[in-house]
Amino acid sequence: MTKPGVDVPARILVVDDEPQNLELMEAMLLPQAYEVLLAGTSEQGLAAAHDRKPDLIILDLMMPRISGFEVCARLKTDPQTGGIPVLFVTALTSVGDKERALAAGGDDFLTKPIQRAELLARVEALLRVRHLNRDLDRALAYLHEVAEARPDQGPGERPAPAAPEAGAAAILVVDSDPACRQLYASLLREVGGVIHEAEEGSAALQIAQKVPIDVVLLDIVLPDMSGLDVMAKLGELIPDSPVIMMTAHPTSEGAMAALRLGVFDFFVKDVKDEIILAAVSRALERRRHAIRTRRLIQQAEAKARELLAVLREQAEESGSMPPMRQ
Repeated sequence: MTKPGVDVPARILVVDDEPQNLELMEAMLLPQAYEVLLAGTSEQGLAAAHDRKPDLIILDLMMPRISGFEVCARLKTDPQTGGIPVLFVTALTSVGDKERALAAGGDDFLTKPIQRAELLARVEALLRVRHLNRDLDRALAYLHEVAEARPDQGPGERPAPAAPEAGAAAILVVDSDPACRQLYASLLREVGGVIHEAEEGSAALQIAQKVPIDVVLLDIVLPDMSGLDVMAKLGELIPDSPVIMMTAHPTSEGAMAALRLGVFDFFVKDVKDEIILAAVSRALERRRHAIRTRRLIQQAEAKARELLAVLREQAEESGSMPPMRQ
């Protein structure tokens, strides 16, 4: 996986005090075109994290002198490294160890012996989340600049909801909780969106069949069917409409399943309004880009057909028809 927007491989730092484990991880990751950094001590790992700014850190829990728990805690409390996802790997299997690792700030957890397919799936998911978070940071910075440029408002005041304009974005909110639906719908109406609501997956699919939808906000847990199943069906009905998945109970398995299905973004409920607005804004831009691309392709195909028709007429007039390509 490369970093978005540039042809540079993602950089992964592996920290483990066992040389054979470092060699094994390197052998698993290098064929995927990642840039792999190796550290045999906790001190080397902390230094490499600060100096090389990896996109992901794979960290052994049982390290001498400074444990993996402490290494992760130091990384997560440092502003320069706090945003780097940490994937713990360990021979420990107790639930308490896993809870302690995640409490230290770990983003995911793998138990030795490591299976290559599972490792690569977790790495890909964490890198995707890392890239999405970077996009979000840029979007939030932009929103902050926009807010600073607006006229001052009184304390606690929010702008009056904008009336939907012609061509306003159509957003489908799918959630079984009426309070959540109302919250998202009210927020998105404030920025001029046309909101359609559904409390079940089947109702969401019916709306998508009847109404042109630009973006979907979809809960992963629905009463009649899984949000993942709904997303797969929406991919057939409205393939160019990005889906933003929401959940109150995040798991790495759910996130990875959504990523495999092509979810545009994935976030936990009760996040800040700015995060939701930034995600929807980026999703709308993705849809506009997809529509522009398809329109250009259609125009190119139409132009090619026109040129072919002209060539046929000229060939008929001259009595020599060029052979048709299959």
